[in-house]
Order: sequence, then C-alpha cells, then structure tokens
Amino acid sequence: MLFRSVGMDTIRAEATRYNIHKKAVDYQRKGEYDSAEKTYRDALLIYPNKPGMILGLASTLALKGAAEEAIELMERGLAVSANEKQKSTMRAALCFLYLKAGFEDRACRLASELPHTRESREVIAPLIRQGLTESEIDENIKKIILGEGDDIW
Repeated sequence: MLFRSVGMDTIRAEATRYNIHKKAVDYQRKGEYDSAEKTYRDALLIYPNKPGMILGLASTLALKGAAEEAIELMERGLAVSANEKQKSTMRAALCFLYLKAGFEDRACRLASELPHTRESREVIAPLIRQGLTESEIDENIKKIILGEGDDIW
C-alpha cells in the first residue's frame, strides 16, 4: 500500500508541475509576463530545486527584459537539468542574454559550444523520410562525422 501511495503522489506532483508550466507558458504567449512570473515564483516556493521551474522563471524574466536575474537563474537551472532539449533551448537564449548584458565574450564562448545545424532534427528527420540511397546515407554519415570543413579535434 505504501508503494502505491508514493507512486500516486509522484504522478500527482508531475501533473501539478505540468499544469503550472502550461499555465505559465500560456501567460507568456499572451504577453502576460507578470502573471507568468508570479506563477513560477509561487511554484518555486513549493518546488525550489526543480530545474523546470527555475528555467521557466528564467525564461519569463528573459522575455520581460530582466537579463541579469534571467542569466543567474538559467545558469543555476542548467547546472541541475537533465532534460537535453530544455538545456539546448536555454543555452541558445543565454547567448543572447549574455550579449544583452554586455558579456560578448561569454556569448561567443557559449555559442561555439552549441550543436551544429547539420546534427539537428530539422535537418536529419526530412532526410530520413525522403528515402535516401545507400550512397546518400553514407555521404550523410561522412558529413556528420567529418564535418563540413570545421575542425572538431
């Protein structure tokens, strides 16, 4: 009985966090940044160490133009997040926040660590669906592994 209860508590907590994000993102899309900020700040009182909540607040602050606090929160959230999609999005946004805050060197350094376009789902998925020949498959493998004129070593 204890395991069932713990499992249900976990499911309920995940559903609650999902609904918080959904509500806050809806506010963000409507340009209601103050409401989104309040939603995330209230959520952080309950879930202070959840990367999604930290990065959600950071995103809202970035949209509001509060670059310094957004940077601080993004750096904190990135350090504890395990969600690669979330981290990739935040790193890209952080490049521009660094630039906005006058940290061009940090922006350039972080930008150089971002993935190459050729390795993105937007490039690879359409190639997979178009029915490549074996030689085209081999050429794409070569392009990804060896790069397009950029030194990876």
